[in-house]
Amino acid sequence: MKDLNPFQHRQAMRLTYAGILPPWIALGLEQVGSFYWLNLAVLTYGVVINSFICGMHWSTFMYKTAPAAAHLLLTSNAGALVAWMLVPVSILSMPLALVGVVVVLALLLAIDRQLLAAGAIEPWFWTLRRNTTIGLSAGLLVWAVVG
Repeated sequence: MKDLNPFQHRQAMRLTYAGILPPWIALGLEQVGSFYWLNLAVLTYGVVINSFICGMHWSTFMYKTAPAAAHLLLTSNAGALVAWMLVPVSILSMPLALVGVVVVLALLLAIDRQLLAAGAIEPWFWTLRRNTTIGLSAGLLVWAVVG
């Protein structure tokens, strides 16, 4: 990961933390009225975030020479495919699909932990990923229960 100037670093932090908000905003919307599309919107948002993280892993594979990054070509594709397969699962059980998205997020975070140990990602980025994964996962799990 390239060195960021202070402006880029602040923007990366702000935008990434803002990415936690959609399931929580959906919970607030659900309190003022019932919107039939919110379940699918929250699920799809989680799937898109998983795909985005898989894209970062693909990029790490393409641009890093660290041996720990060798498996990323496979896991980045598998993670995105599994996440998108959870959309049709939601027809049978939305809570199960949302929990599945959280499991994929956790597995991707475990991969990032390995990348941190190998020096392929910076400590600040690991902390950001960990914190936002916790915040987003909590929102998805709360939505799975009350949404």
